[in-house]
Formats: sequence, C-alpha cells, structure tokens
Amino acid sequence: MPIPYLPHILYSTALTSVSIHLLWQRTTEREERARYHAQVSILEDLAQQLRSGTPITDEEITRLKNLARVHGQGEEQEQSTEAIRWSEVVWGKKVADGDQKNE
Repeated sequence: MPIPYLPHILYSTALTSVSIHLLWQRTTEREERARYHAQVSILEDLAQQLRSGTPITDEEITRLKNLARVHGQGEEQEQSTEAIRWSEVVWGKKVADGDQKNE
C-alpha cells in the first residue's frame, strides 16, 4: 500500500536536516571568528606593550600567550581510527565487559 504523503515527509525531513546543519555551521563559524578576534586583540596588546618599552614580567607574557593559544594546541588529542559501522550509529556502541565493570 503506497503512502501518498511519503515524498512530502522525506522532503521535509531533508529540508529540516539541512537547515539545522547550516544553523550549526553558522554558529560554529561565528564562535571561531570571535575566538580569532580575541586572540588577535591579545597579541596586538602584547606587541604594543613590548614596543613601547613598558616593563612587563615573563609571567605576564606567558599568561597572555596562554590566553591567545589555540584551544587544544600543544596537547595530543586522541582520535579514534576505528571504523564506525552503521549498526553502531543506529543502535549505539556496545560496551565491552571490561569497560562495564570499571564504571
């Protein structure tokens, strides 16, 4: 028995998915732009202080450099090279017996 509204349901689901994805991308881009502007501002302030000859301590320079550092830089981030199957996407990943006992 064909469902007459099935194409409309699929189209609306796809349109909603694309809309949410674009909204998420826009929000992410806005946050990254704000973070880069903050980093540039901090580094310009540090450069101006160093050029003017104002005495500045090494601790202050280190603190400002850490503020301007890219989030996660210098730290090793573990990325799983394990392939993810569609069954795990739909039904979730099964917890191993050893991992379940540790929790």
